[in-house]
Amino acid sequence: MTGVTQQLLRCFFRAGGNLTLTIPVITLGAILGVSPRGAAHDSADTCAVTTADPDLGPAPGSYRILTEDSVISFPFELFRGDVKFDGEMNGYPVRMLIDNGIMPWDEILFFGSPLDDSLGFNFEGTADIGGGGEGKMVPARTASGVTIRFPGVEFTDQTAIVMPYRGVPNPWIVEGQVCGTFFKHFVVEFNFDKMMLTLSPQEKFQYQGEGQEIPIKHMGNGLWGFPATLELADGRTVSLDVSMDLGYGDQFEITAKGEHLLAPPPNALPGSLGFGVQGETLGHIGRIKSVQIGSYRLDSVVAGFIDPEYTGSTFGEAMVGLGLLSHFNFTYDYPHNRMFIEPNHLFGEPFEYDMSGLWLGRLEGESLVIRQVHPGTPAAEVGITVEDRIVRINGRPVREISDPWVYGPLLRRAGETVKLVLLRDGREVEVSIMLRRLI
Repeated sequence: MTGVTQQLLRCFFRAGGNLTLTIPVITLGAILGVSPRGAAHDSADTCAVTTADPDLGPAPGSYRILTEDSVISFPFELFRGDVKFDGEMNGYPVRMLIDNGIMPWDEILFFGSPLDDSLGFNFEGTADIGGGGEGKMVPARTASGVTIRFPGVEFTDQTAIVMPYRGVPNPWIVEGQVCGTFFKHFVVEFNFDKMMLTLSPQEKFQYQGEGQEIPIKHMGNGLWGFPATLELADGRTVSLDVSMDLGYGDQFEITAKGEHLLAPPPNALPGSLGFGVQGETLGHIGRIKSVQIGSYRLDSVVAGFIDPEYTGSTFGEAMVGLGLLSHFNFTYDYPHNRMFIEPNHLFGEPFEYDMSGLWLGRLEGESLVIRQVHPGTPAAEVGITVEDRIVRINGRPVREISDPWVYGPLLRRAGETVKLVLLRDGREVEVSIMLRRLI
């Protein structure tokens, strides 16, 4: 494992707790000498490395099915825009996310928590973790021989990347996330009607749904995507490959630097598109008239448009996140370059964004920072300014709801009135704003 010492890793945190990394020179799987693709099963319930598409590469380590009927299915929940579920490692419960954006596909990523010292990591190397912005990278450690268990399945001989515990609350309230551990060994189904995750051995999988098969392709640097057609606010219709990232909790992210010059619409609002280890990604929030995936059309999709001045890495010209994908029940079959999508109960629900006109920042003490008040919006009309601080929303202290995944929906209900208590010049002032669509 010494070959991973000082390996440079790049990662990006996005809104919703997404963490993605790429290894620019060589994958850890190659360094570790993982068996070549096409290795045989040890038994009906145990597998070493499954056959993989050349772009996907060999599967990491081995797995063992623990159920008598070989069915692996367990519940998940949506937490801060991510898929979260429970596992076990070294006798301790671990809460994990699943991702498929630019990250170390073959490694399990641990975010850094007090529990890490009890998980029995065999540390052998180091890695530098970076992210959006211009700050310093964070040193992390690498470990091999990891065993982790989920309901119905146990994975062995896994490699982990472990970020340091900084003595502050884990922003995800989870221990880590998985990627290739699931996607390279299994066909993975996300059912948002039942809130169940199902892992099917690749050689036994037969799609039984009523949805549509969509081709997926490798777009380089661990990034995968599929064809889509966008109808833009300027009247253009653009067909392109969009990357996909389950760790991105919003619907769409776009960079204006691509060949199609996907600029934000005129009524787009400036705002934050997420925070990274090294800083913040800024841009504008607007709408795409429609997104067509196969025969399915989604209208008036909210999108974040990255500012052209942004110098960090991006996820291609356009990226779709879980905020849009969760309107389908979908199944990933990476080794066969395909996924299946079927509309669920969320399909047809409108995509919404903030309707107050407030660009909110971090929690400072007992109050929430107002970074900007957009002119001509409900917040501006009742006299809110950036000098104010929010201390309560609808009677609830903001320290209890500082997470934007909690207070965000409160500001996305057209026609509703929201009561804010502001701290202004050392005294509390109550205002009421009636929400309306701004984009």
